[in-house]
Amino acid sequence: MPRTRLSSRRGVWFLTLGLIALIVNLPLVHGMWTNYRLDQIGVTTTAEVTDLNALPPDSKDQAYFIDYKLPEEADPERRSFFSEVDEETFRAAEASKQVEVVYLSDHPAANRVEGQVTNRLGLYLALFADFALIMGLLLAIKFSRRPEEGLVLLATADVRRCKPGGLVEPEGRDEYVVRGDVIEITEGEIVLHAGAGQEVRVVLGGYANPVGYQQPAEVHGRVLPPD
Repeated sequence: MPRTRLSSRRGVWFLTLGLIALIVNLPLVHGMWTNYRLDQIGVTTTAEVTDLNALPPDSKDQAYFIDYKLPEEADPERRSFFSEVDEETFRAAEASKQVEVVYLSDHPAANRVEGQVTNRLGLYLALFADFALIMGLLLAIKFSRRPEEGLVLLATADVRRCKPGGLVEPEGRDEYVVRGDVIEITEGEIVLHAGAGQEVRVVLGGYANPVGYQQPAEVHGRVLPPD
């Protein structure tokens, strides 16, 4: 696998994480920005209550919802909006069929009922998703720093026979254990195919290699800088 393909794959991984973070947080950020604008330049009006619901019915712990329409001068389309409110606001709306609403004159669909209950479920879900994304980002950074391609090791022990299977795993700072089939043997060096297109060249440095061609081998070594 060429190094350019690895870089491209990492770039796609980071871009994907960034897009997911944007999608997850955009509604939350948009809501915060809308609330800020409502606080700064919102217009207060009296809206007509068209429906009220207390759910679940016949329960002590109820949630209160109202449907309402802004006045025609505020919203010429007279669209119907709904909101969860506290019990005090609900009872007042039930009696008067009216409720106080703050809205943006240039975008009346962005509005907020006085007495509206803030639902924090979206916030908690966004925080959980952000935590998952951060963990994914840390894994991506760790992955991007692994010299999986073009890895050259100086052996720190004799080559050993092992079970079939590929592996490239860090053991410490600049130290790796590699398992794979021997695909090349030259004087003082071997090359292992560690799976997924990874080929690792090992400079034996005087250590023995008892493993033959196309046989699985395990090598412990220290990273050598590129030529």
